[in-house]
Amino acid sequence: MSFILNKRVALLATLLILTLFPTFSLASGFIYDGDKGIVLEKTVEKIEEIGQELYKKLGVSTILVVKKHMTKEEFLAYKEKYSLSTPYVLWIFSKSTDKTKAVGYNNMFNSKDLEDKYSKDSILGSLFTRGSFTSIYVVHKSKIDPTSAAFLNGYGDLADMIADSYNIELDSSMGSDSKTTIDILRIVIYSIILFTIIILLRNKFRKKD
Repeated sequence: MSFILNKRVALLATLLILTLFPTFSLASGFIYDGDKGIVLEKTVEKIEEIGQELYKKLGVSTILVVKKHMTKEEFLAYKEKYSLSTPYVLWIFSKSTDKTKAVGYNNMFNSKDLEDKYSKDSILGSLFTRGSFTSIYVVHKSKIDPTSAAFLNGYGDLADMIADSYNIELDSSMGSDSKTTIDILRIVIYSIILFTIIILLRNKFRKKD
């Protein structure tokens, strides 16, 4: 009983802190609430440019929360804090959680009026596919941290889908070049996986012979 009470107290405390010390103004139409060193400043500026235009033309607010580490209580608190009444999409990401350092949170939430205006799976991926964000983010072996590029592609894809659903074109859009890059990367990744499977199967059958 005391354990449940402590978790509730922690959640309420986090909510209180987030409410009393807001970092960003909701009036801008775009909010970036991120820890330093995860997404490059120039990338954030480009994402903000896209977000501001999306808000100006369609009144859709977008919130990007990017953290190095996040507890479940903090995750729920951010979700509560940024659940706006206006059309909005909230993207919450953390590299790690209390349970594991390798896996964090990565999810999107939106107001009901945007329910069919974009596909979360095409950005974050599903069980069998990679999205415009995850196709780049999973490339851990790259010498350059892929996080900034992943967020730029993922957010650009999100904004384009929402704008397209209203037959609006964004001047700041990432355009087809970004999607082409993602498609090429996806083909390369799948080719490597297929090639690996073929090699493993060939070696297995050779051992039997």
